[in-house]
Amino acid sequence: MTLDVATNYCVHNVGAMPGSDAFLLVTAEMSALIDSGFSFCAETMVDNIAEVLGERPLDYVLLTHSHYDHASGSIYCKSRWPDVCIVASDYTAKIFAKESARAVMRELNAGAARLSGCSEWVDRLDELRVDRCVGEGDELSLGDMTLRVLAAPGHTRCCIMFYDPASALLISCETLGVLAGPGLVMPCCLVGYQQSLDALDRAMAMPIRRLLLPHHGVIEGDDCQDFLRASRYWLVETHRRVREAHAAGQSDAELRQLLRDLFYTDIAQLVQPEQAFDLNASYTIPLLLKE
Repeated sequence: MTLDVATNYCVHNVGAMPGSDAFLLVTAEMSALIDSGFSFCAETMVDNIAEVLGERPLDYVLLTHSHYDHASGSIYCKSRWPDVCIVASDYTAKIFAKESARAVMRELNAGAARLSGCSEWVDRLDELRVDRCVGEGDELSLGDMTLRVLAAPGHTRCCIMFYDPASALLISCETLGVLAGPGLVMPCCLVGYQQSLDALDRAMAMPIRRLLLPHHGVIEGDDCQDFLRASRYWLVETHRRVREAHAAGQSDAELRQLLRDLFYTDIAQLVQPEQAFDLNASYTIPLLLKE
């Protein structure tokens, strides 16, 4: 494994399949898995990580938030690397402790598994836990890289990002949106429209040379600010269109179709099952009408 000469780190997509994306950040001294995908294919993800690391250990699993397609695979890493430290926000830890939340994660995992033709897997969702809770301003050492934790509620209350000032790498979360096509960024605000705008404005004011996007990968240079500008535009524009359509008397079903027509592109369909898109839309629309 050869590190990027310019940055002294590398990022590998070790996810088992599209939609179950997980990114392995490797420095000269340590490693961290960023999010962990679905549970039903987590063993494949673990094999992918091991193939990259060889004899090196996995030191951290960093969870940007508690949703099933980002957090479900985390506990499976413990079977290969018992000492790995699962890191997330305090709110994520509280979510994992709720039987009702794990039931929803289990249902959504099962739906994604059916779409993938998978009928059997070891369900370890009841074992989900956070080993280290972090929040705004906390730091994590990866040897010669130090990641600073940034609170980023908006997509969920538990969303966090990670930033390395030295290399200007920002590890994003879905509060900043998800790429759905060239210049098209799907808003993912489920709990806070203004919070999402604030997170985007904060990111746009930061020096960023590389941006790790959920369900996509690393973008670099001017593409980082281009993405953030597009994300902000589509968040504000979607807010305007939904409120305008609601004022014109469109039904909830018509508003959901509006979001589907805008953002459920071929790219979006690769990473998000229809069931999950519709569930997110059911939260996004009332929020946009309220704020």
